[in-house]
Amino acid sequence: MSDFVPRAVVEAFYRALASGDVETLAGYLDDEVTWTISGPVDVLPFCGQRSGKALVLKLLGSDIPALLHKRRLVPNDMLVDGNRAAVFGKLMASRCDLDQPISYRLAQFARFRDEKLVEFISIIDSFDAVEQVLGHPIAVHDGRHADTGDLIAV
Repeated sequence: MSDFVPRAVVEAFYRALASGDVETLAGYLDDEVTWTISGPVDVLPFCGQRSGKALVLKLLGSDIPALLHKRRLVPNDMLVDGNRAAVFGKLMASRCDLDQPISYRLAQFARFRDEKLVEFISIIDSFDAVEQVLGHPIAVHDGRHADTGDLIAV
């Protein structure tokens, strides 16, 4: 087993991820891959953890596209060290039902073994993403008022 992943492999993986090329992505996934996206699953059903290549491919090929289409991932900064990679970037997409543009920042952390992805963690700006998906700002309690209106914990 290799504790080193060539930067070219990571960049090729991200090109496939950025373009939504699920067939090419499949070749980069370990059979036991774990894929985690932080965020509230009640509003963003593609969030949460998926384990196994089949569930990750379903997530990428149908679950995410059911809510967001015209997706474009723009990795701004990438660091590759040993068998790990970290990316800071932006996801841009449109909400399927309204064709409403959505964009939010994210940080992604990947771990590879033998040039296959074994672990993927995406931390998204879920507050921003949820407001855009809902189509309105989220009212949050600022601690100064006793009002207990509708609060959403993100």
